Amino acid sequence: MPRTAAASKKAAAPRTAAASKKAPARQKSTASKKAPPPSPLPKLLGILESQKQLGGASYPPTIARLAELAGDKPTATIKALITEEAKARVLLSRDAEGRKKPPPGTVLVLLKEDLQTVAQSDRLLEVQLQSARKPDAPAVDLAQLPKGLLPALGRAFKAALDQRLAERRIPRTIGALTGKKPLFFFLADAVLPAADSPARPATAPTDGAPRPTAPRGARTAPADPADAAPTDAPSNGVPAASLAGAPAASLAGAPAPAPAAPFAARFDAAFTALDRVSGGNNYVTLRALRAALPDVPRATFDAELAALRRQRRYSLDPSDGRHHQMAEAEREAGILEAGNLLVYVARRHDA
Repeated sequence: MPRTAAASKKAAAPRTAAASKKAPARQKSTASKKAPPPSPLPKLLGILESQKQLGGASYPPTIARLAELAGDKPTATIKALITEEAKARVLLSRDAEGRKKPPPGTVLVLLKEDLQTVAQSDRLLEVQLQSARKPDAPAVDLAQLPKGLLPALGRAFKAALDQRLAERRIPRTIGALTGKKPLFFFLADAVLPAADSPARPATAPTDGAPRPTAPRGARTAPADPADAAPTDAPSNGVPAASLAGAPAASLAGAPAPAPAAPFAARFDAAFTALDRVSGGNNYVTLRALRAALPDVPRATFDAELAALRRQRRYSLDPSDGRHHQMAEAEREAGILEAGNLLVYVARRHDA
């Protein structure tokens, strides 16, 4: 019996030693597991809130634009937006999970509380019209425009379209034929250009939005007049070249401010004159404003404009591609901030 006890002790010793060797390995394996990456949703919500505060051409952004601002790929952004946690706060204008996934540049991302506001916006109308139109059928039946939208947004959008027709209130880039089956179309599709002029495809904004402070029915970001054909409606009054020789206030019939006048007064006068002759859209390009104040050095101009923005008198917006590709001169006149090239100026009314 003693021998048996001794043998059992010897037999148990290797097993105990082996077990003791394996234990640290298991602990090491557990410790080596990486913690799951943080959810991107808080960051996306923060971006949406900031874009909403900016307004204008910033909200609501498309999936493509939101992904760009987040520094991520559209596929990763979509994945974050279709979670149950995200659906409690955010809406996509179109289903991004279906078999026929729409392009990220055609899906707007909005906070749930803004459904009615977006449904009545020019922005949604332009995006839906651009998505529904075809080169051989540019006019779109009213009944076709809400197709593809989230059901609740689609219903609100259809009601808003009916109200628009009743009030004769549509964006200045769009025309409508009333009747049994109302048709909507981009005005650029209804105008035949000269035989020797390059084609100008009608495009809706990719990430722009109408200014909320502009008059109802006239909330379209204008193209730069220096790049427009003579038959185009001017967006900033007269070409920038003609502005360089005279203060902008004289365009409106008002006396031009003295050269020594404070920058703010001269800037106000230039903006008012340029905005008035362009139809009161509350959108003027930085290129035109710089041309209207040719004696102000660029560094001084930018510093003074920054002060006006801090005073909440003006805001800047990026190009939305509504009418044309930006010309090089327009890019050079812009101000680059946080990866966005800001080229439009709007007067704020919420100061």
